[in-house]
Amino acid sequence: MSEMLKDVKILELAHWVATPSACAMLADIRAEVVKVEHPETGDAVRSLNVSTRGTGTHTGGLNTVLEQLTRGKQSMGINLEVAEGQETVRSLAATIDVLVTNLTPRRHSATASLTKTSSPSIRKSSTWS
Repeated sequence: MSEMLKDVKILELAHWVATPSACAMLADIRAEVVKVEHPETGDAVRSLNVSTRGTGTHTGGLNTVLEQLTRGKQSMGINLEVAEGQETVRSLAATIDVLVTNLTPRRHSATASLTKTSSPSIRKSSTWS
């Protein structure tokens, strides 16, 4: 069971807790998950001062919630608001099996174009499509 999704590639365009948590569970059973975050700010969870080990998130400690949500994933800093970032995400999408997102298409045109893709090889999971 631990190798169940070994050959499945997932692109995560998501933030906060629910969707990143689901993708972390998919990574637990060996899916290859690529998480796209804003290159400057990252996922909003990065800025939370939550349960930490060490001296706290704002002074160099580790954000344990973030550790749980990003476990087993590759993270890429891509700005979805600019054409270059959108093109990078479209290129990534050509190599994946599953797209998981909770970003609104209204705010992120890259998300809108990917969730409306006609490619039969990509499986989509979105709260907005």
